[in-house]
Amino acid sequence: MKTFRNSFWSGRWVQSIFIPWTVVNILCVLIVMNNVDFTKLFPWYGLIMLLPNLLFYGIVFLSEFYIIFSNDALILKNAICPFWRKKFFYQDPVKIKIIYLSGYTIPYMQIMRGTRKLAWRYYLDRVRLKDFPEVIDLLRAKGMQVDVEGMEYF
Repeated sequence: MKTFRNSFWSGRWVQSIFIPWTVVNILCVLIVMNNVDFTKLFPWYGLIMLLPNLLFYGIVFLSEFYIIFSNDALILKNAICPFWRKKFFYQDPVKIKIIYLSGYTIPYMQIMRGTRKLAWRYYLDRVRLKDFPEVIDLLRAKGMQVDVEGMEYF
């Protein structure tokens, strides 16, 4: 069994967005606490602060997948919610697309079974970019069809 997993603090979301977003939210709360009467505006202020934060942190939860190669299956597991995982057996007829758009974007993997055209995107923020050539080679060695876009320079 081989696992491709990186630490939480080295992810692209954490470095570029997560820490600044959290700091700005804390500063906004501290500034507003001194100037706003919460007895009149708390319900609206709560919604204004809560909705964007739920959306943002929900997106962070979606991007935290990493890869496990077991003896008989490929497992994609979420690092924050460990019960959220998907298992694909090597003998199943699947087509895998790995797409990286460059920069601070997060590479994602689409796994299509059978004749389906649409597939869920598994954003692999917990996998280091340097590990992707090895991941691709392991997938091809297991007999899976892998299409790669945007990783030619690796």
